[in-house]
Amino acid sequence: MEKDNNLAFIGLMKRAGSLAVGGESAYDAAREGRARLIAAAKDCGPNTSNQAKGAAAQCQAPLVFLPWGKEELGAVLGMGQCAVLAVTDTGFALALCQKCGFGQDAQALEARLAREKKRKQKKTDRAAARKAGSDTRKGGK
Repeated sequence: MEKDNNLAFIGLMKRAGSLAVGGESAYDAAREGRARLIAAAKDCGPNTSNQAKGAAAQCQAPLVFLPWGKEELGAVLGMGQCAVLAVTDTGFALALCQKCGFGQDAQALEARLAREKKRKQKKTDRAAARKAGSDTRKGGK
């Protein structure tokens, strides 16, 4: 039952647009710096595994080997098989690590999520300060 819920969660991430599915898409996301987590099927080949390791190192994202095979991942994602995928949202990546029991990777993602939230808050504060400053000026011509 728990395994089915976690697989359904991967399908939810795809519907949310937070996954790059398949080798080329995942590696492109890693090259562009969008990948927050690289995940590989438990039965992926050694070449795929080495490519996933390289992509994870390139974008400084954790690499995890999921407890499902290529066919199971492919079925939930609406394709024949899927050996590699990249999660492009930090929150989803963290939730997947927590659900699957990847503690060390979850800690790294928690730290990244905290940095992203802090950065976003600073940006929001600056925008609010600019807006507050513009209210004191005269409008119109």
